[in-house]
Amino acid sequence: MQRFIVLASLLVAVFTPLSAQAEVILQRVNSISIERLPAYEAQRLFAGRVIGSQRADIGFELAGQVAEVTVEDGQQVKAGDVLARLDTRSLAIEKSELTAAQHEVSARLGQLDKDIIRFRNLRESGYVSAGQLDELTSRRSETAAQLSQVDARLKGVALRMKKSRMTAPFNGEISTQQLEEGVLVSAGQPLMQLVVTGNTEAVFGISDRLGRNLIYGQSLVVSGDFGQWPASIISVAQNLDWRTQTRTVRVQLPTNAPAVDGNTAYLHLPEKREVAGFWVPLTALLEDVRGTWAVYSLAAVKDGSYQLRKRSVQPVYQYQGRVYVDGELRTGERVVTAGLHRVSPGLHVSLASE
Repeated sequence: MQRFIVLASLLVAVFTPLSAQAEVILQRVNSISIERLPAYEAQRLFAGRVIGSQRADIGFELAGQVAEVTVEDGQQVKAGDVLARLDTRSLAIEKSELTAAQHEVSARLGQLDKDIIRFRNLRESGYVSAGQLDELTSRRSETAAQLSQVDARLKGVALRMKKSRMTAPFNGEISTQQLEEGVLVSAGQPLMQLVVTGNTEAVFGISDRLGRNLIYGQSLVVSGDFGQWPASIISVAQNLDWRTQTRTVRVQLPTNAPAVDGNTAYLHLPEKREVAGFWVPLTALLEDVRGTWAVYSLAAVKDGSYQLRKRSVQPVYQYQGRVYVDGELRTGERVVTAGLHRVSPGLHVSLASE
């Protein structure tokens, strides 16, 4: 009797309907419906660098010895702030000498004015000749000229003392500081560089074919270590750089972008390419034989399941986790998007959404 029960159980297992067995082994897969497109848009990246919208190499207008440096690299300064000073002790001595000379000449000029008034009164009484009065007047004019000369030299000393101070021409940040106290510098020698902050631009070299279609004010995307930000085109060079055969493109970054002078930046430039194909997730690609690639498409079966079929594809372009492919596919077909290592061609599966 026990043998009969075991045999009956085996017969039930053998003659169980195939549909019931398929329902047990059906695996759920994630998939998407694809659409054939006539073209795709590729994102070209061009490397460049961030620069301040205004920068200046600063130095002294006079030669001399540096007496004081008041700023350091990276320091924020305002327009008019003193950045460094030259030794002005010799100018101070010259100013003192000229001031004393000014006082002396002024005193002589004052005395001559009094003498002229007195001589005019005596001339009316006949005690002084006209020649004596003319001589005194001439001496007065000569002394006045000497005073004007001393005044001019004092103004020159004041101007040189003013130019012995290096001041910031605008608000910004000290990006390069090559100055130390006690160093002898020459007139016009670049000693510091001042860059405007909070108003940055980026410069790129774009291929001639793509650069010629760019226009002023066009909005593009710029990215880097400072994140991804919208930018607008400021200028596009009309001529090519003969060394790189590229056009120089300048873009304006937003004022709140944390980009700083010297950052490496990347310009995202869309390019339409007339190639037919499909967009699929990168996870849908399956490595096939001899370096080729394939995807699993889903063919509907009458019992409501789907059968996996391998379809060869050719990757054309990849960007941000998606791949544009061309191959043996049609619009409306479903493609498995994940878990390819758990399935194989011919397997019957069901859709995860179902």
